[in-house]
Amino acid sequence: MAFMKSAILVCVTAVLTVYLPQLWTKTRPIITAGTVQPGFEPVAKLFRENFEQGVEFPTGGSAFSVYYKGSKVVDIWGGYADSEAGRPWKEDTMSVFFSTTKGMAALCMLVLVDKGLLDLDKTVASYWPEFAQNGKDNVTVCMLLNHQAGLSYTSENITLAHLEDQDALGEVLARSPPAWEPGTAHGYHSMTFGLYASQLLRRADPKHRTLGQFFKEEIAQPFDIDFHIGLPLESFHRVARITGDAGNMVLALLYGLTTGPVNRHVLWAMVSRETDISKVIESSGDTMESSIHLRPETLALEQPSAFGVGTARAVAKVYGILANGGRTNQGQRLLSNDVIKKITSEAEADGSLDRTVGTETVLSLGYFVGEFQGSPQFGHPGGGSVQGLTDTRRQLGISYLSSYHPLFSLTDDPRFMSLQEATYKCIDNLEP
Repeated sequence: MAFMKSAILVCVTAVLTVYLPQLWTKTRPIITAGTVQPGFEPVAKLFRENFEQGVEFPTGGSAFSVYYKGSKVVDIWGGYADSEAGRPWKEDTMSVFFSTTKGMAALCMLVLVDKGLLDLDKTVASYWPEFAQNGKDNVTVCMLLNHQAGLSYTSENITLAHLEDQDALGEVLARSPPAWEPGTAHGYHSMTFGLYASQLLRRADPKHRTLGQFFKEEIAQPFDIDFHIGLPLESFHRVARITGDAGNMVLALLYGLTTGPVNRHVLWAMVSRETDISKVIESSGDTMESSIHLRPETLALEQPSAFGVGTARAVAKVYGILANGGRTNQGQRLLSNDVIKKITSEAEADGSLDRTVGTETVLSLGYFVGEFQGSPQFGHPGGGSVQGLTDTRRQLGISYLSSYHPLFSLTDDPRFMSLQEATYKCIDNLEP
C-alpha cells in the first residue's frame, strides 16, 4: 500500500509539473510573426495553429526557417523568449542549439578538407602527434568524423575549467584511450566530437585557430550566419531562456515507457550495461549540468559539441547553401559539391547498434544521414528537438529552434515533424 501511495504521488507530481506552468501562462496572448514566400503560406498557418492548439508550449518560444533553391522562403517565430518576464520571441532571438552545434563543427572540418589542409585518409596523429597515445595511432580523420574512433567518452572528466584552457584540454584528450578498437564499431561522440575536432583543427589550420574562431572567420562573417561557438557576452541578452520538462528524469521515464519504440529503446540504452551512455554522462563532468545554459560566461566558452547559440535562420541558411551545391545564389562558395556528395555517398548503414545510445544510427563525416518521404537528408538534431538538416535533392535547408524542451525523442516531436511535412507538401505543390 505504501508503494502504491508513493507511485500515485510521483505520477500526480509529474502531471502537475507538466501542466501547471501551461495553465499559469495560458492567459498570455499568442504571438507569431515572420515572413513566407508565395506558396509557403500553409507553413506559417500551421505554425500559428501549433501555438493555438497546444502543440507548441506556452512557456517557451520557437522559430522555423527554410531555404529553398538558395533563397529564404520561410522565416517565422513565435511564443516567448522568457515567459516569466513576458519577453516575446523576436526576429533576432537566439537559443542554444545543443548537439546541432556538431553539424557546424563538422562543416569546419570539411572546409579544411576542401582547402586541402586536411586529408580524410590520414591519421589524426599525423597532424597532432600527441594524439597517438594509448592505442590511437591508427585513428584516421575519417574515423573520427564518423564517430568510429572509440572516443565517445574520456578517461578523465572534462570540466568547464578545461574549456577555458585549450592546451590543458588537448592534453587530456590526447591521453584518453579508445573505448573500442577504432574502426571496428561506431558510437555517437555526443560530448567529445567537437572537442577532438577543435584540437585537430588547431593543428591543421595554418593560423592555429580554435574551431569557434575558425567558424566565425571562415563561415559566420563571410556568409552572414548568426551562429556562435563561443557566444560574445554582449549578445547574451538575445538568448531565450531554456525551459521545459526534458531534464525531469521521472517524467522522461513515464513518457518513454508509454510511447513509441524509439523512446523505449533510448530509455533501455540509458540503463543498460551494454551501452556507454552512463560513462559519457559521468566523464562530461559539470559541462552537462542543466543550469550552465542560463549563464553567459558558460556560453562564452567553446564547446563545439553542445554550446552553439544562434537563430533558426542562420542554421537553415547554412544547410540551404549546402543544398544549393555549396554556393549561394550570388556565387559565393562555402564548400565544393564533391565534398558535400561524400556525406551521403559514403554513408554506410550496416545494421549495427550505436555503442553510445543502443539504437541504429548512420553517421557520416560528422552528420546523421537519413531520409524523409523518400528524399535523402543529412544534418544534425539537438537536445530539445532542435534541428538542422539539408535535402540536396529538393534543394532544401531547414532548421527548427525552440527554448522549450519537451519529453519527445528527436524523431517524434510533433512541433518539428508537422512543420517539415507541411514544407514538403508546399514543395510538391510548387514543383511540376
